[in-house]
Amino acid sequence: MKILAAVVFLIFVLSCQTTNNKPEAESENKLAGSWKFIADQLMDSSSNVIKQDTAVSGLLIYTPDGKVSVQFLWKGTRAPVLNDTLMNKDGMSTGLGLGFNTWNTEEARRLIDTYDAYFGDYRVDWNASTVTHIVKGSLRPEKEGTVHQRIFQLKADSLFLRSADPGNRWRAACVRVNGQ
Repeated sequence: MKILAAVVFLIFVLSCQTTNNKPEAESENKLAGSWKFIADQLMDSSSNVIKQDTAVSGLLIYTPDGKVSVQFLWKGTRAPVLNDTLMNKDGMSTGLGLGFNTWNTEEARRLIDTYDAYFGDYRVDWNASTVTHIVKGSLRPEKEGTVHQRIFQLKADSLFLRSADPGNRWRAACVRVNGQ
């Protein structure tokens, strides 16, 4: 009877143990954290960088619970507009809310075309090395509800994201923010 009780106990203990069948990368979400946008790159058909814009800034945040926040700023076109007309330099705006400005239509277009921001949910397919962003809110309201699939590559503290669309040859280069 003692042997039977020992066997039953052993089976019980073994059945209570859980196993982690997830791939190594999935069991520890290596995308989670903050990433600084450092370059916008154009790739050739062999995935070599043929042109790159480093006059960029931005932050990409992946939370462990599946939320994403993205802010990108391309500085090349925006700087002259900001220096010339931002809030008319008259102290009328604190920088919060809409404020007052003297931007004409073309200046406003250049400002918006050099900045992008959205937030939403994300999911990762570790086997395919893809991350999918589901946009919940965006600077551009027409983009709300859109889905962006990106192929990612992690190299140490660098993250490279490119469109999953084979006809699109851009890539974003990011580095992990210290302390993540």
